[in-house]
Amino acid sequence: MTPSHRLACLAVVISLAAPAAAQDIGRSLKRTAERAVQSEVERAVDREVRRVTRCALGDERCAYEAERRGEDVEYVDSRGRVVQQAPAGSRGQAASGPAFRVLPYAGSNVREEKVLAFDAYPFVVGRESNGDLRTRTVEGRVTKTVYDNPSGRSTLEILRNYEQALLAQGLARVYSCNGRRECGSKWKEVADINVGVAGDIRYLAAEGRVGASAISVAVMVNPQRSWVYVVEAEAMQTGQAGVSADELAAELAASGAVRLDGIYFDTGKATLKPESGDSLAQVAELMRRDPSLRLEIVGHTDDVGDAAANQRLSEERALAVRSALVIEHRVPDRRLRSRGAGESEPVAPNSSEAGRALNRRVELVKQ
Repeated sequence: MTPSHRLACLAVVISLAAPAAAQDIGRSLKRTAERAVQSEVERAVDREVRRVTRCALGDERCAYEAERRGEDVEYVDSRGRVVQQAPAGSRGQAASGPAFRVLPYAGSNVREEKVLAFDAYPFVVGRESNGDLRTRTVEGRVTKTVYDNPSGRSTLEILRNYEQALLAQGLARVYSCNGRRECGSKWKEVADINVGVAGDIRYLAAEGRVGASAISVAVMVNPQRSWVYVVEAEAMQTGQAGVSADELAAELAASGAVRLDGIYFDTGKATLKPESGDSLAQVAELMRRDPSLRLEIVGHTDDVGDAAANQRLSEERALAVRSALVIEHRVPDRRLRSRGAGESEPVAPNSSEAGRALNRRVELVKQ
């Protein structure tokens, strides 16, 4: 018997048991019972009418479209389990966390969170031939979050859920490793990730452009905890230098190679656009500061189109950068070499536009 039915029965009993006062009480209880019944009906109707869209964990595009339609959003993990519900209209509200959201694995608890408006972070993107961690410095809004993992979940399951969420948001995998032997050591010293002595560790690095921001995300998981670093770099305004001589020198000293951002070509062509001038000037300044420095300029493409054509295009683009440095910036030609790698050395999967954009690049390699 429902609460409303019990109230109605009680009202009838009281009205029969006492003539006047009891009838007043009975009428009051009857009205209360009617309101309770009406509320139950309204809630049932609301549950039937209210529309809920289920979105994969981290799929903000799905959530955005749902909220445009005025629908509630339920985030689900790779097994279809609801991990978070967001009421319609809640997007866009101020939050203390990062603008780019990486939702935690279901059942995780925040152990530590730190947000820096602007800082540099050593983004681990591989390992050197001597076993050291290879890093690339990324700058912007840095958010560090450490979670306590839920019990009974493997490191593989947790990392796969994060990976699925990041790929759904348009990011591309840059590097991943599994186990102490493959991932190496000194994570605390290099990347501020204290994995301890655990052998069961898994790491994922992903990057891409979301809206106006370049996003870099590092995720490390051991059996007890997960570390999530998010670096959001706002897109540079047209005409500003894509790099600086200081940044180039630091990266070359650290890893021997650096991606030369701020270099622009027309699609399928090797003609440098005028807006590449600022980055070229920074390379020339780098060479001026260090007269002993010799560089190899390497062109890379994605895998769209014919492999032989991509190889030629990469060679022509590398030569175009070399020629501009020699002719326009007076860098001695003997200090520069150029080659094309075509599509043979990707840094990300070519299965998404974000990954292909990362693969279309020019790199400087210290000789």
